Amino acid sequence: MFPLDDEIRRWRADLEVKRWFSPLELDELEDHLRSHASDELELGPSPDDAVAFEAAVREEIGEPTALFREFAKSETPAWRPLLLAGWGLYALSCLLPGFGIVAFDPSRPDFGMSASGWEFLRLALTNGWILGLLPNLVMVTTLPALGRVRRRIEDWLWPVLGAVSVSALGFGALLLLRPLPVTVDGDFFMYGHLGPAYWVWSASFALVATALWSRGREWAPDRPKKSLA
Repeated sequence: MFPLDDEIRRWRADLEVKRWFSPLELDELEDHLRSHASDELELGPSPDDAVAFEAAVREEIGEPTALFREFAKSETPAWRPLLLAGWGLYALSCLLPGFGIVAFDPSRPDFGMSASGWEFLRLALTNGWILGLLPNLVMVTTLPALGRVRRRIEDWLWPVLGAVSVSALGFGALLLLRPLPVTVDGDFFMYGHLGPAYWVWSASFALVATALWSRGREWAPDRPKKSLA
C-alpha cells in the first residue's frame, strides 16, 4: 500500500524548512493535497503510485516557489492595516512638534521650546542617548513585515514594543498630572509637558505591537496532523 501519510509528512517538512508559509496556510494546503491524493488512490492502484502522488502535488498545489509568490501578492491579512497605520503614525511623529519636553512660562504662554520627533532622534544619534535610541531600533526591526515578508517575525518583538508603548504613555500621563520643572539659562524655571509628537510616537508602538501579536497567531504551532489510517 502506498504510504500516503509518510509522503505528505515529507512534503510538508520540506516546506516547513523553507518557512515560506505559516502553519495555518500549510494546514490548508495539506487538506487540499490529502483530499486530491485520496481521490486519486481510491480510483485504483496505478503502475507507479509515487509518480501519481507527485502529479497530484503539481495539479493541486503547484510549484512551491510559484505558490510562495502568489501568496505574497494576494496576502491581505487583518493585521497588515494595523502595521501600516502604526508605521504611518511613527513617520508622522518625526514631523510633528513637541516630542521632548515642551517648556512654557505660565505668565508668558508664547515662550517655550519644542522639538520635532526627527530633531529629538537626531540629538539622540549625535549624543548617543541609548534610552532614546533603543525603542527606535526595536521599531526598525519590524520593517521586513512591511515588505510582506513571508517568514516568522521573532516572538519577542511585540511584547517589547507593547512595553515601550505602555511605559511611554504612563510617563506622559504622569507628566500631565505633575508637570516636570525645566531649568532655562541655569536659574529660570518653567514647567514642561510632552507635545503631540510624543503621543503619536507612543501610539505607533501600540499599533505595531498589536499587528505583530495578530500576525504571530498565524504562526502559532500547527494542529495535530490528520491520518488516513
